[in-house]
Amino acid sequence: MKRKLGTVLRIAISLGLLAFLIYRNKSNFSNMLGAIRDLNIYYLVAALVFYFIAISFIVFRWGILLKAHGYYISGLFLWQTALIGFFYNNLLPTSVGGDFYRVYDLKQNKSVPVNEGIASVVMERIIGTFTSFTLLVISYFLGLFGYLSKNAALGLLISILVIMLFFMVLFMPGIFRINVLLKKYRIFSRIRPRLKEFHEILISYRYKIKYLLISYLFSIIIQVFFLISYNSISMALGLELKFHIFIFVIPFVALASSVPITIGGIGIRENALVFAIASFGISQGRAILFSLMLLAIILIIGMMGGIIYLFKNILHRSKGII
Repeated sequence: MKRKLGTVLRIAISLGLLAFLIYRNKSNFSNMLGAIRDLNIYYLVAALVFYFIAISFIVFRWGILLKAHGYYISGLFLWQTALIGFFYNNLLPTSVGGDFYRVYDLKQNKSVPVNEGIASVVMERIIGTFTSFTLLVISYFLGLFGYLSKNAALGLLISILVIMLFFMVLFMPGIFRINVLLKKYRIFSRIRPRLKEFHEILISYRYKIKYLLISYLFSIIIQVFFLISYNSISMALGLELKFHIFIFVIPFVALASSVPITIGGIGIRENALVFAIASFGISQGRAILFSLMLLAIILIIGMMGGIIYLFKNILHRSKGII
């Protein structure tokens, strides 16, 4: 019951944030319609293609981390699992997230232990986050932070510090006496051994520097494809945004949409994207149109993952969940 209520609440927040964004800018509808008429469909298709390539490249970032612990999984299997995970995250309003599906699929179809699968997915997410930090550092030295208000810059800094604190707790729980907390309450007695095993697997990556560096390199490549995709949307709408501006926009939006209170970041991502683009002098109407174009691309790729799920887990009766 609690899970269903949580899912309903996340859907409501997503729809509410989208409705708020559109209602707040209803006076810009005429400008938006004009921009749609002038839309360059070829650039929009290019944006879809490069976004799809970026999502597909997650296979390499994730696969190398599995290889670090001796699990050599085919790229095709990881590709379809990643796309189905993307489908779960963005189109399926259930309590089962895309990352959970990826771990489940590895366990059921490739016999990868749950803690190994979780560790690989968590580390892959961590590397993706540090790549976002890298882009933010680059954007700072490019002077892009100067376009933000002091409150926005402060909020971004606080968000980064909170994420860094979370990583410290994850990798150095002893400093925060997490082990004492787990021993103090009986409710944790059953999961304590599994948490210890997961933590040992996770920190063992510090001895796999070569694999971490290769995964980080793939993560940079993923971001390059995202940059091209965002820039293609900008060109499709005829926006006067320079390519390097998206070095700030992409990680800013990614950090904002990672807050787990909506379905797949929908609602938060669009509001954050409008705020970021508008900070560089683009009108609210065109910024909203940009965010809706990106949402459409994400939903289309999510539907592709759903089609793959249909063939894999229903028509071929693979071990899957829904």
